[in-house]
Amino acid sequence: MGLPLSNGKLAMWMFLVTEVMFFTALVGVYVLLRQSAPSSGPNRWPSPHDVHVVEWMGAVNTFVLICSSLTVVLAHYVIARGNVKQAVIYIAITLALGFVFLGIKAVEYYSKWQHDILPGHIGEQLDHPVTGQQYAEKIKRQLTAIHDNQQKQQELTNELAREFPPLTDVEKKKLEKDLADLKDQWRLSDETLAACEALLADMQESPDKTKYNPGLGPEKIGERVMTILKEGEEKTPSETVPLTPVIPHGNMWASCYFAMTGFHALHVVGGLVIFVIILVMALLGRLGAQHTAFLEYTGLYWHFVDIVWIYLFPLLYLIDRHR
Repeated sequence: MGLPLSNGKLAMWMFLVTEVMFFTALVGVYVLLRQSAPSSGPNRWPSPHDVHVVEWMGAVNTFVLICSSLTVVLAHYVIARGNVKQAVIYIAITLALGFVFLGIKAVEYYSKWQHDILPGHIGEQLDHPVTGQQYAEKIKRQLTAIHDNQQKQQELTNELAREFPPLTDVEKKKLEKDLADLKDQWRLSDETLAACEALLADMQESPDKTKYNPGLGPEKIGERVMTILKEGEEKTPSETVPLTPVIPHGNMWASCYFAMTGFHALHVVGGLVIFVIILVMALLGRLGAQHTAFLEYTGLYWHFVDIVWIYLFPLLYLIDRHR
């Protein structure tokens, strides 16, 4: 007799089982790392504030996905009764809500990029105190890299301005691309660079005044650093100060955050592609009550995407917010 459900629904449920295992692995790794880290002290797990996570954005995205699950259910309900036009409206609303979700997530990702909270870019917790002199050496290496970058930019600029022998189009394009790549590495104004060099000079003269505890961010070095960061944000928001953030367990947090939310966002994109296909079918006059099962399977997938986010939201945005 077989199972009392269609082959399509059985295939969708089997696919969703594999998806559940995939996201269970990601969430399980995050929970294991989180529970193995201290809840307090200098080496505690980062709070949402430490890693620039905005709770209200996550809450809005949760509400958006819940609303989109409602509209996809309504689309399935009305198309089963032959109301194709109303179903198309609900699918269009679902598609719009999906784009709203991705838009908010893009804003959050851009904030992480601005603050350099990216996997491999964050200093982890330290096993011993670090003196201001050691941190000064780190800044010195970064400033040296910036000056080397500027020197290479000048060399490429001079090469581009060369008149004899003339450059070929291929050579010119390559030099322009290399120059653009160098400019993208560091985007600092002269004022910000001078402020960082002045900070380095102060730290080298008085290393004992710039000690900070293991794992603490550069803001703890002193008021001077905060002034540089604040002035840099006010004058040139797109520019960054060459101070690598130091966040206890920050690199592990960033890796888990981008893995979980990134794969979830890819699943959202997959759902939006299906909704676009449905709307194109409706535009061509090929969508009808015979596609009720198609919308049902799509709805099952979309509900799964919603449920995954309902787990990710408290894990990443709420659990550590009061610490």
